[in-house]
This record gives sequence, structure tokens and C-alpha cells, in this order.
Amino acid sequence: MDVMSAAPVIEQLSRETGISTAAALFDKIPPHPVGPVLSPLFRRGGLPRGELVTVTGELSLSCGLATIAAATREQKWCAGIGLGEPAVSSIADLGVDLDHFVNLATPGEDWLRVASILIESFDIILVDPGFAPSASERARLLAKIRERRMSLISLRPMSGSTEQIEITDTRWSGAAHGRGRLQSCLVRARSQTGTHRFLLPGPTGTPSSVPAGTLEVVAGSAPGVPAEDTDTDTADDPRWSTITQLRKVISHVG
Repeated sequence: MDVMSAAPVIEQLSRETGISTAAALFDKIPPHPVGPVLSPLFRRGGLPRGELVTVTGELSLSCGLATIAAATREQKWCAGIGLGEPAVSSIADLGVDLDHFVNLATPGEDWLRVASILIESFDIILVDPGFAPSASERARLLAKIRERRMSLISLRPMSGSTEQIEITDTRWSGAAHGRGRLQSCLVRARSQTGTHRFLLPGPTGTPSSVPAGTLEVVAGSAPGVPAEDTDTDTADDPRWSTITQLRKVISHVG
């Protein structure tokens, strides 16, 4: 018995329905919405459905929670697995609708079993996996994700992810020279769409665009030393002059 070539079938499907590849099937499914600041991180402008996405690096939990925020406000049900006990107020500050978010205290060794159950009824799952699944476990997990057309976000690298967001650098501001309080964090992230900068959190808690003219490092600063604040109330402070000298000595020694 001859095996029919797949090429004619693909060509026929393309001609009749406009679908040329299996991946194009998912391109027809609108992604879950994300905030306008995070939208450029994704190839289709939102959190893809039926797929696994990884968000890794420093502040990955905050970025993951900010990613699901818009969906919860559209009454999509989201669950957190293995996230510990993040402050409820902090989750709300990131824009998450707490009425549509469930955080489960799950032992690391049980994350896969719990995720497999929740996939049946939740639109998005945000998980910090306690272990890497085997190839067969991962295949079954991805099959269920595709079947249910839901989204799973892993806070650790995992094979089979279609989009990977890596936070490569962060810089907090607000506590100038040891005074004040942290107000925002400048984040640099890399994804398939390129390198992006945004504030997470921004001044109001939710992600914000970076103000024009914001620099990550002031020219002439020593490596690893935060950009200096030139506020007049500290520029004339003799204590700050001493700190500046110490920084120069440390940079030369290092």
C-alpha cells in the first residue's frame, strides 16, 4: 500500500481554508490580552493560547503576575502553583483582579499533577515548577494545553515553550543615597521580538513605559555602581562627597 505524500494534502488545505501549517491554526486563535506595556514582548501582541510560555530571570514572578492581569480583569480564571505566599496587596497592585485569581499552596513535587487537573478548568496557569518533567510527561502536558486552548506560564526554563521572555537586567530607583523608599524598577527583558525596557513596577504599581531620556548607566560611572543622583540637596552634603570618594577607591581596587 502506497503512503500518500503530505504535500498535496497541505496544498489542498491551504487552498481551501487558507491554513498552510499546523502553527497557523493557533495563529487564528486570538491571544489572551496583556497590558499595552507588555504587549510588545509577545509575537502576536498577547499571551498565546494553547501554548507554553516561559518567563525567567529576576522579577519573573512580578512579570508573570503582570502578564495575567488584563486577562483576570476580563474575567478569565487564573491559578498560581508553587508561587509561595506573595503579598495579596502586591498582586493587586500589579493589576490582577483577585476575584479571578487562585493561588494554591502546592508542594514542589506535586506541581505537575495539580497543573494537569487545573488545565481542565482554568484559562491561565502561572507555575514555578518544583522539578523538570520528563519528555513523556512534558508531551502529555503540552497536549492537554493545546487541547484546552489555555495558557501555561512557567517561571523556569522548560522545553516545548513557544515564547521565552528573559529578564536580563533590573535597576531600582527611589532610595537615593540610602534615603527614601523604592518607587519603581527599570527592567530590561529579551524575547523573540527583541529587547525591551519598561518599569515593573511603575510609580503606580502596574507596568509603565520608560520616561523619555531615562538612562540605565550614566557615562563615566564605574561598572556595577548605580547612576548618581544630582539632586541639589545631596550634592553639597559632605557625607555624599565621602561616599563618592570611597566608590572611586573601590572601583580601582576591584
